Amino acid sequence: MKHFGSIVVATLALTWMAGSADPAAAQTASDMVKQIDADCQAIQNATMALHPTHLALVAGTWRVFAEGDYAVVEQTHKSIAFADVWKQGNNPAWVSGHSFNTNGNQRAVQLCYRQADGTLERAKQAGTAPDLDAASAEVAYFGSDGTVIQKTSLFEVNDPALAKKVTDLPFYSVLP
Repeated sequence: MKHFGSIVVATLALTWMAGSADPAAAQTASDMVKQIDADCQAIQNATMALHPTHLALVAGTWRVFAEGDYAVVEQTHKSIAFADVWKQGNNPAWVSGHSFNTNGNQRAVQLCYRQADGTLERAKQAGTAPDLDAASAEVAYFGSDGTVIQKTSLFEVNDPALAKKVTDLPFYSVLP
């Protein structure tokens, strides 16, 4: 009986320790990526039915544009940046942006943010906005502390378009 009691105490101790461990630490990178993809898909599904806030960087200043005005400004294809921001509640949840350099070459980025703390969850990079949803898009997954969990080989982690928190978005202060 003494031996049985020791086994019960050891089992209870291990159960308590496992239950108190940080669940995120026990997850594999693959599990975290699957969860992030599911979170971002849910955010995308929930927000795409809403109208985004349209922004453009004009003469060095981010400005909010109405739908019709944005369509006109978006025809500019040299040295300009655009962003569409979808919110869940009062917080930006999904950002799709693209820019054109002085030669007219396009570059696109898509950012998905955690709703709990506003940190970057997943980022995609591509040559054009339509390519963001293609298998060829470069992608990275981030922990809530900003560390990279997993990324494709050509993902640019030092991309200035990557804001690790919604409050770091260059246009955050002008969002309605």
